[in-house]
Amino acid sequence: SGKYATRNAGSEVLQPLAEALPYYVSGSADLHGSTKNLIKAGGDFSKKNYAGRNLYYGIREHGMGAMMNGFAYYGLNKISGATFLVFCDYLRGAVRVAALSHLPIGYILTHDSIGVGEDGPTHQPVEAVSALRVIPNVDVIRPADAEETAGAFVASVTRTDGPTALILSRQDLPTLDAIPVKERRNGVLKGAYVAKKEEGDLELIIIATGSEVHIAMEAAEKLGKGVRVVSMPSMEIFERQSDDYKKEVLPPSCTKRVAVEAGVTAHWYKYVGMEGKVLGTDKFGLSAPGDLVFKAFGINTDGVVKMAKEVM
Repeated sequence: SGKYATRNAGSEVLQPLAEALPYYVSGSADLHGSTKNLIKAGGDFSKKNYAGRNLYYGIREHGMGAMMNGFAYYGLNKISGATFLVFCDYLRGAVRVAALSHLPIGYILTHDSIGVGEDGPTHQPVEAVSALRVIPNVDVIRPADAEETAGAFVASVTRTDGPTALILSRQDLPTLDAIPVKERRNGVLKGAYVAKKEEGDLELIIIATGSEVHIAMEAAEKLGKGVRVVSMPSMEIFERQSDDYKKEVLPPSCTKRVAVEAGVTAHWYKYVGMEGKVLGTDKFGLSAPGDLVFKAFGINTDGVVKMAKEVM
């Protein structure tokens, strides 16, 4: 319970994972203090300590990506590396090679949206999540709270046929205590799941991801009993599920849909269709506290309620 940035939740999840997986190695492009992916009992890799499990790649994301590809090609270690999501374009060439070569690499990408706040539009990655989603064979997972983050890390370390990008928040997010822990963790492993089921006839589906899921949950409470909320942390994993499961989560009979994500909107039209709408931003961000930036773009509970009423 409480509020946790998913980057901080990731740090907590990483420690027992690293203990259970002695060949798991992590690292950062000199951003451990911000990306929070230090293996606390792992020691630092250096010319004096080849057993160290924390790699300091330097401020060079492409070099980091290339080195991780080398680790993965060799095959002994489960390798991961971290930077800010907005810098993923520096990684892109190496990510593409990893995806093409089916290398099981973990990218830990933090500071995931306009919620970054005062660092301004240069550091608010409005397009970066979608830019990763278009690379074939990359699983992109954007968890909504601490428990979804646990599921995301499990999905990453157990994948054997390609890379996984974990998209984590800088800002604190409320834990979704109305949803059982097991459902949140297992839901990530299926890519999407019903976070809030309608109590009457299904009238509207709100699809959300990451920091926008709790907004969708709050909006559903205001909109009435016929509203379902679907948390979709990973489009790619969801698309690998059976048709029966996908139809169970997103019944084709309900065409009134709203999707909400604090980023560019194009990908979501696949799920909302011609009758639905997407709440996001197709503009660069603003230099202001994160909550004010969300308000300026209307990506909040009131914004979801307003758009839902337009669809209904």
